[in-house]
Amino acid sequence: MADDIDSPDWTEEVTRPLDASAKLKLTRGLLVMSQADFAALLGIPVTTLQNWEQRRTAPDAVARTLIDLIYDDPKEMRARMMRRNAA
Repeated sequence: MADDIDSPDWTEEVTRPLDASAKLKLTRGLLVMSQADFAALLGIPVTTLQNWEQRRTAPDAVARTLIDLIYDDPKEMRARMMRRNAA
C-alpha cells in the first residue's frame, strides 16, 4: 500500500503542446521523407524548412495552420498535396 503513495500519477503530468518545429520533424519522420522532398511537397525552399525545423525562424499563421493539418493526418495530406502538385 505504501508503494501506491510513492508512485507518481502520470495522468496529471503537465506537458506543453508541440510547436511547429516538432510537428514538422515528427511528420517528416513518419512519412520517411528527406527535407528536400518534404519542402517540395510543401512548396517551400529547403532552407525555409531547415530554418523552421531548427527554430531559427517561425512559420507564419497560414503555414502553421498547414503544418497542423498535415500533422493531424500525414499520409492523407501527403496524398492530397501530391495530387495538387501533379495537377
